[in-house]
Amino acid sequence: MQQLPEALDQLHRRATELQSALEAIQQSDRQWESYLLQPGFARDAALALNQDFDAPFRLAGSLFALLDYSEGSELSDARQTLQIPGVLAVPGKVIAVAQSLNEAKGAFQQLTGDIKTCLSDRPTLERNERLRDALADAGHPRTHLRQSYRQILLCPHRPDAIALSWIKARKSIRKVTADWCEKKLIQLDPQGLDSGIQYQRQLLAGLHPSQHQLLRQVQVQSRPNLQVAEIFYDEGEVKGAVKGEVTGERYRQVGYSAMPVLVESDGRLPEHTRVEHEPPVSRRRQRRDLKISTEPFLPALRVHLHTGN
Repeated sequence: MQQLPEALDQLHRRATELQSALEAIQQSDRQWESYLLQPGFARDAALALNQDFDAPFRLAGSLFALLDYSEGSELSDARQTLQIPGVLAVPGKVIAVAQSLNEAKGAFQQLTGDIKTCLSDRPTLERNERLRDALADAGHPRTHLRQSYRQILLCPHRPDAIALSWIKARKSIRKVTADWCEKKLIQLDPQGLDSGIQYQRQLLAGLHPSQHQLLRQVQVQSRPNLQVAEIFYDEGEVKGAVKGEVTGERYRQVGYSAMPVLVESDGRLPEHTRVEHEPPVSRRRQRRDLKISTEPFLPALRVHLHTGN
């Protein structure tokens, strides 16, 4: 844990450097192209950052620099992260700064993982509390681990084109046993001090054995993802081909754009797909989910009851 203060200071310093570099682009007289999508969750993120889409590089800088839970918010569900999908054209020197930040993020994640491993014999809640105490001792009590871990996606070599597409929110529904639920609830509250967890254990104990087969854990990806891929055109030396003719394409999957993807450029974005700001709605998934109770039976585990219909 002695290395934690230095790792956190390095992380915040490099995040500030990237924010400053993007602010300089925003204020530059030279035009740098951007393509940020504005679904509802991205507009909410911009509002939370006190920024707007009229200044896309400043907005992205604020998002990249956000490593803590905002003041007034609870240190709760780490999956609730701010997301703004899209792509930004940036010079190579900004790519280098972002790569440096990614390295600091990776080092920090490795360190916190080592700390959790050292506490692996402790209950889950105690491990989390000990890590949170260590973060506070290091001067960063409100560290948002998920936002501190997530890497910035980069296109360090300018592609010929970029393919963008919405990937619909995925839902995983799996059958679980009553014994599994009981074990997980005990792990969440080993001392029996959480009234909410104890109430859920009582609900589980009161469930008729014939209903045990109806237990389902429902894990929903909170929102759709914008998938980003690079396209490189091969101007091959194929016999008979006209000079400069494209003879093939190579794709490289960049990843899902929870934050703007930085593309090495001289100011202009490569040719890229245009998609709707709002992701498409899946009706098929909605019909399937009619068989699952909308209200969770065990909220702490995201366990619902199958209706049996």
